[in-house]
Amino acid sequence: MEEGSLLIPLLTVLGLILISAFFSGSETGLTSVANAKIYKLKMAGNRRAIILSKLREDKERLIGAILLGNNIVNIAASAIATALAIKLFGETGVVYATVLMTVLVLIFAEVLPKTYAVRHAEKVALSVAPVFVLITKILAPFTMAVHVIVNFTLNLLTTAPQDNMSGTEILRGAIEMYHEEGGVEENDRNMLSGIIDLEAVDVEKIMIHRNDMSTTSIDQPFSKIAAFVANSNHSRIPLWQGSPDKIVGVLHAKDLFKVTQNQQGDLDDLDIKSVVREPWYVPETTTLKNQLQAFRSHRRHFALVVDESGGLSGLVTLTDILEEVVGDIEDEHDKPEDHPIRKTADGAYEVEGAISIRDLNKALGWNFPLNETSTLAGLVMQLAQRIPDEGDIFEMDNFMFQVLGKNGTQLTRIKIRQTISADEESDVPPQQPESKEE
Repeated sequence: MEEGSLLIPLLTVLGLILISAFFSGSETGLTSVANAKIYKLKMAGNRRAIILSKLREDKERLIGAILLGNNIVNIAASAIATALAIKLFGETGVVYATVLMTVLVLIFAEVLPKTYAVRHAEKVALSVAPVFVLITKILAPFTMAVHVIVNFTLNLLTTAPQDNMSGTEILRGAIEMYHEEGGVEENDRNMLSGIIDLEAVDVEKIMIHRNDMSTTSIDQPFSKIAAFVANSNHSRIPLWQGSPDKIVGVLHAKDLFKVTQNQQGDLDDLDIKSVVREPWYVPETTTLKNQLQAFRSHRRHFALVVDESGGLSGLVTLTDILEEVVGDIEDEHDKPEDHPIRKTADGAYEVEGAISIRDLNKALGWNFPLNETSTLAGLVMQLAQRIPDEGDIFEMDNFMFQVLGKNGTQLTRIKIRQTISADEESDVPPQQPESKEE
């Protein structure tokens, strides 16, 4: 066979492999580039980003054109290579052509261009977008016919398509994915997740329970109320009358300071009701997002929380909501020994019973259930199915809970020990949650 008759088929096969590499790399680049990057460039007026955004609006048409073009090119290259090999080697040429084309297509038309496109997805996608506007138009009749056949077949074999994930779920998944890959640090992950959770978490989950509220009676002498405020770590003190559950006003430390500064005589001559502000009540089912907006619109930092029957449940502050995003906010009055979580020398944790399950999970990276109870004490009581005594021990999954402190029916201090490490847990088959008393 003459060299000239070999050169043209060889060059044709190589050219088709290059075109196949173009289709393969384009497919990866066009589908893997982040929507956020495209949107940002689009808003900045990038012409190619605008074209790319329009292309991706109809992904089925785009993918159909890419796959159709890629398969035509690959089949054509294989057919020419096989015909050439048969002329050179006879029937055994089919084997040679199959092996050679498999290697060439796999390495140079699939793996290499797709790997490059993964590493430079944005660059590849923006570069090929204008080309694929023309390609999708040319192949539109063929891709439409393919889609009709595919959709007809899928309708016969499958049920209705699943609902798409919400934007919030997609964003949460992206945060977790980038955190696992090392692109988002744990503190940033917690902050971003906290912002997303504001719309899903009710005030009840983070409020300070009424038993833990710092309150005093409005019927006391002014001097005693002033002393109580001075010795408190809080700037706003609810005042009750008759019963601690009947809040009649809220005293701000700044208001108290103003009236006492100008008082020349006995403090008890002052009328406390003249400086007390009217309490603001919110239902415990209010979401943190709505409550944050309410704080901003009402220009307040403090609200009392009531249950569905109007009874006092607790209180919530602006700081409580912000801490759901940025973590604990401590000031000069906070002491290390007052922290609700303390690690002991033996690797266990001593935790206040009133701490919320959400805060505990966030602080230690655990995954205790959130839907049944809102506090650690409530979780232990749920395990016990009664009011536990000091020293009682309970188990759930890979954790042991020991009641260390108790005040009446309130569990004040609980010791938690993880009985299996995170590394070991992956090697142990999952078990159903159980609880037992020892």
